[in-house]
Amino acid sequence: MVNWGFIGAGHAARVAMAPAVHRSRPSTLRIAAARELRRAEALSPGRGTTDYADVLADDAVDVVYISLSNESHLAWCLKALEAGKHVLCEKPLGLSAAQVDLIARAADRAGRTVSEAMWYRWHPRMRAAERIAASFGRGAHIDATFAVHRSDHGNYRWDPARGGGALHDLGGYVLSAVLAMNGWRVPRVVSGTRVTGPTGVDTSTTASLAWDDGATATVHVSFTADQPREVLDLRGDGERLALPDWPFSAIARDTVHLVHRDTSGRRTVTEYADVDAYRLMVDDFSRAVSGGSGWTMPLAESRAVAALSEAVARTASSKEN
Repeated sequence: MVNWGFIGAGHAARVAMAPAVHRSRPSTLRIAAARELRRAEALSPGRGTTDYADVLADDAVDVVYISLSNESHLAWCLKALEAGKHVLCEKPLGLSAAQVDLIARAADRAGRTVSEAMWYRWHPRMRAAERIAASFGRGAHIDATFAVHRSDHGNYRWDPARGGGALHDLGGYVLSAVLAMNGWRVPRVVSGTRVTGPTGVDTSTTASLAWDDGATATVHVSFTADQPREVLDLRGDGERLALPDWPFSAIARDTVHLVHRDTSGRRTVTEYADVDAYRLMVDDFSRAVSGGSGWTMPLAESRAVAALSEAVARTASSKEN
């Protein structure tokens, strides 16, 4: 049994990760820490606490899951690794490629595993999409959009000092998707625009990407969409691959589909029902740190996403909202 400790009890921990650990056969939630004890205890751990350090001091804890505001990820990843724990950290793992490098070096020193909790990468639909995309010819184009409407202006996501903004919060999904579907090759950022809101964060960012083989992508993230919109659509020469329903936010109770039209015109629709990708992530991580065959998102991929996010931010011209 792999013992998990949670640092942070926010939305992801409450509605997705704690239930996933409780459902995971090789895992147990030994301890959870939050600023308010009631929030920690709401996760149904073996023990709740208001002191994050209690999680690191528990010798029985094997894995620390970090679910804090973005600017806190680096510090608590390093502290957890120094305490000899494996780490699964919410996205973004780092606010820059340099931060991911610091985490990677600390993981090497500690001999521990670190992975970014980019949960949709564990969904079998996305795993299948990555395999199919590898067979597309040169010059394919990807549209990747994750647009929501946020009205919680007191949330840390609106604070630039706390790693806020649409690109930090949502960009990891669309950028990791276009990279994964292009074999993790690094693109050029051809152009970009961002809308800066009154708090100083980007409320939306759009960018055009290009690869040397002629492949292209358009990515878009937003906090101010009139209606939620998610798109992941790959089009090649006479071929199309689409994830038509909630590619970046599908939850266990959703039935979702993968649609592939090959070069002969044959259309295949694959249905995925009752898939808990959070549990798949927890199961794999627990197996991996126990010496098993579980898959974890490589730090090299997290670094590639962070570096591309920085490149998009540098290129995007701003306008005030």
